[in-house]
Amino acid sequence: MNSRWVRLASAVLVPVLLLVALWFGWLSWLVADGGPVRKTLEALSWLAAIAAVGFSLVELRRRKPEVPQSVHVGRALHLDGDKLPRVADVSLLALRVKRAVGTSDGQAPPQYVPRDRDEDLEWAMASGGLVVLHGRAAAGKSRMAAEAVRRLRPGHDLLVPIDGRALRQVVEAGLKDTVIWLDDLERFLVPGGLDVGLLQRLDLSVCVVATIRDHELATLRTEGAINKAAAELIASIPPSHLIAIKQHLTEAEQEQARLLQAGDPRIGRALEAAEGFAEYLAAGPPMLERWSVGDSPLFHVGQALISAAVDCRRAGYARPVPSATLAALHRHYLPTPWRDRSDLPPVAEGLEWAARPVLGASSCLQPRVGDGYLASDYLIDRAQEGAGPLGASPIPDHLWDTLFSLSSDQDVVSIGIGAYEASRFEFAERCFRRADAAGDERAIGWVAVAIGRMGRFSEVKDIFRNAAGSGNRDVMIPAVAALAFEGRFDDISDLVRHAITTGNQDAVLLATIMLSSNGRSAELHDLAAFAIRSGAPDVRTITEMAAGTNLTSVQVADLARLSVESGSPEVVGETLTGLKRIAQSVKEQSLAVAFAWLADQEPPLTLFRLAQHAVVFDDLAYLRMIVPHLARRNRWADIEMLRQIAAVSRHTESVELLRTFGPDR
Repeated sequence: MNSRWVRLASAVLVPVLLLVALWFGWLSWLVADGGPVRKTLEALSWLAAIAAVGFSLVELRRRKPEVPQSVHVGRALHLDGDKLPRVADVSLLALRVKRAVGTSDGQAPPQYVPRDRDEDLEWAMASGGLVVLHGRAAAGKSRMAAEAVRRLRPGHDLLVPIDGRALRQVVEAGLKDTVIWLDDLERFLVPGGLDVGLLQRLDLSVCVVATIRDHELATLRTEGAINKAAAELIASIPPSHLIAIKQHLTEAEQEQARLLQAGDPRIGRALEAAEGFAEYLAAGPPMLERWSVGDSPLFHVGQALISAAVDCRRAGYARPVPSATLAALHRHYLPTPWRDRSDLPPVAEGLEWAARPVLGASSCLQPRVGDGYLASDYLIDRAQEGAGPLGASPIPDHLWDTLFSLSSDQDVVSIGIGAYEASRFEFAERCFRRADAAGDERAIGWVAVAIGRMGRFSEVKDIFRNAAGSGNRDVMIPAVAALAFEGRFDDISDLVRHAITTGNQDAVLLATIMLSSNGRSAELHDLAAFAIRSGAPDVRTITEMAAGTNLTSVQVADLARLSVESGSPEVVGETLTGLKRIAQSVKEQSLAVAFAWLADQEPPLTLFRLAQHAVVFDDLAYLRMIVPHLARRNRWADIEMLRQIAAVSRHTESVELLRTFGPDR
């Protein structure tokens, strides 16, 4: 119990200490002017995350915003009139907690069996932000999360958005003291839905609790994942906010369950189940059997309807599928001998059979408001593992075409992402081009990724150049990533040279970041040499990216030589500043000529500026290389000024070093 209070206290103190550090300038090194490191940080929005902490602490003291009540209607579920309900007033079933085996109408669910990671979940929720529970379908994620929000925030408002765009619209209207409930997180990670930017705008009093199946989580973590915004969001989640839920209870959890089984035989039976405690209670294996085993006409119609709904989810269609669409699709899922039989029951009977609870628990198809149906998550999981009637069969062509027609211009992007992940790149391009034609400024970037997988690299380069001309980073980033994924680093180098020539520093930065992150030292050396010869303003950016890829001493000396041959102190200074990241042993032997050349310029202002930079950032090794050249030119006043700067900055080692140089030494 004491450790829990320590954790909760830390959750409050850490943001406060961060704000104090920012106020007194102790983190000023993060925002140094002019360098490409700052540009990179700005490109990745890391500083925005820090600023959001301080801003939210101030906003926390303000009164709760008046959210227009009408914004909730049609965008949130379980409303109390036109207002958000309280957490305590929403049932477990409404939060999509699965009904337990053997539960009759009106019977309460089994008592909650405490899990080992309950305290970790409470700590994460107290810290705020996004908390994600992940595991197999029917592992108990939703129940564990629902119990936690009921314990910790029963009086808070509860927002259960209908989709990602509805979530954004409600959040942008303003929220406070609210729990946002996102069961099946992937449904909300769509264009115009939840992303890092939206998450950072939330008030500190808002907690986002989400669940996701392991298969979906792994897809978003896969290298080359096309949904970059979703992948970025997942990558931004601290490990402490990713709560893994295991299929089987631990020994400690089993002991907790034994204490409760006397009052509820459902718990006792679940403890003995080989498939896992929560999976048994959700009737997982019987539900798979309902879908898989049978031979009556009603079974075949129901099975085909379930298979069609499962494939819709596999294809990326997250909305309930209209019954008319399932009726049109299901014939293709019937066994061939059954397709033209006259004794098949009506589709309505097949839907009723498929939506019937199995053993009083979950059903294969879950009816939704508006005559739509969703396939069970459990069946989706098993289908993705190759189990069930679908096995490892690919999604058929006719289903892709049906979903293309069914989807809106916004939803078609999700279908394109599903097609891309299924290696249906031509169809993915078709979806993304439709979204582009409808005005989605990011969609042409996804086109670049899709056509890159088909080897159409010249078109990808054209997309990057066009986006660079309009300053559209949302397109430049996926386009250059598409080339990198296919190993087209020469093409990326061509784009950098074009950007240098046209003076597009943003394009230079994004493309060289991609080369640097892939360790392409040879290409970056050649590009740095090109920039030096061109006298381009990107010299420091490119040389710094090159310096981060373990350039050899020969390559470093070559860049230093080229900078000297340019005859420009500014170019030499930018080159040497960019090469600061090189290991000390390489710098000493490779940069000496450039430092000597700078010292011989009249006046040696560039060398003095480099020394200033080294003092301010307490770079003692770099300072040791520069100061002897200032001393050789008898620049004693410059050295004394540097010593004073070091003293004010309290960099004692730099002060002592500078004291060793003087006219009487």
